Amino acid sequence: MECFPTQMSIIPLLAFPVGLKLTACSRQEGMLCVSVLSVQPTSPCPLCGTPTSHIHSRYQRKLADLPSAGQPVRFLLSVRKFFCDVPSCPRKIFVERLASFVAPRARVTARLFQLVQIIGLATDGRPGVRITDRMGIQTSRLTILRRIMALPAESVEPVIQLGIDDFSFKRGRRFGTILVNLQMHQVIDVLADRKAETSATWIASHPEIKLVSRDRGGDYASAAATGAPQAVQCADCFHMLKNLGEALEGCLARHFATKRKAQTQKTLEEHLPIEQAPRSVRRSPQVERLQQAYREERLARYEQVVALRKLGMSHAAIAKRVGMGESTVSRDRGADYAKAAALGVPQALNVADRFHLLQNLT
Repeated sequence: MECFPTQMSIIPLLAFPVGLKLTACSRQEGMLCVSVLSVQPTSPCPLCGTPTSHIHSRYQRKLADLPSAGQPVRFLLSVRKFFCDVPSCPRKIFVERLASFVAPRARVTARLFQLVQIIGLATDGRPGVRITDRMGIQTSRLTILRRIMALPAESVEPVIQLGIDDFSFKRGRRFGTILVNLQMHQVIDVLADRKAETSATWIASHPEIKLVSRDRGGDYASAAATGAPQAVQCADCFHMLKNLGEALEGCLARHFATKRKAQTQKTLEEHLPIEQAPRSVRRSPQVERLQQAYREERLARYEQVVALRKLGMSHAAIAKRVGMGESTVSRDRGADYAKAAALGVPQALNVADRFHLLQNLT
């Protein structure tokens, strides 16, 4: 333990309210320990408010304070217990209050409590811990969150436009109801459940409500109708957009279905099977006579080639005599194929059909 030679070297660095006296200062385990004594002559009773100077006993409180020059500071505060001299007061013994310096049963000074509160409001839990570590303040994210929760709730102003929706305390298990002032864009209350009776009771306590924005569920609709029958009910922005999206999706689905049916019908008409294919347009008699003449000419040429081949003439000689190419004469496709080609019979027919058709044509 290292003690300072004089108290004057540390007094200017610390600020104490009236009624507190610095008695000693030392450094222990890297921490600045400051002994402080309460010297108030009297202290009022916290219940009846009667001041008294009748001391019962003393005890020491250990308080954390703002760091000084990068090192933590701890106050060893000696406080007194007093007797209350009022016979009718139920509190017989009490501890003196130092409200401007430390709260009852607190382990940190009021200024450290407020600083952590401000950091928590600005940064939240985990980021706040990183800042307090840099400042030399020993705290945790849960402590920062508790400091924020200790703030007094603001009074609820008159609510003209109310937004109500469900809220999850524990995802998928515990649900509540969140209430928002739509004009101020602020959360004004959170209810413990999402029952219609609970919401209706809260809404009924605010008769000034003129508009209730809710979801599509029936519980909040019933709560609004019961608690504020004079208010106009409407869907919130999220559910309005959801309704619009569902209606648009249904409309597009119907149009797409009609378009797909038309495209399917067109495809079927363009790719009909051969046996269901429509008949070709009937040609004029003149065209038919011309085609018949061409077929007869090819048939006569075919019969001439067959006769010359039976006489033993070569392909070159037959080609020169008939006036056609040698490759055409020498093409070995069989008599039926050649005769069918000469008569214009389709080659896609099988052998039996081609034979009967040739018998009919000849």
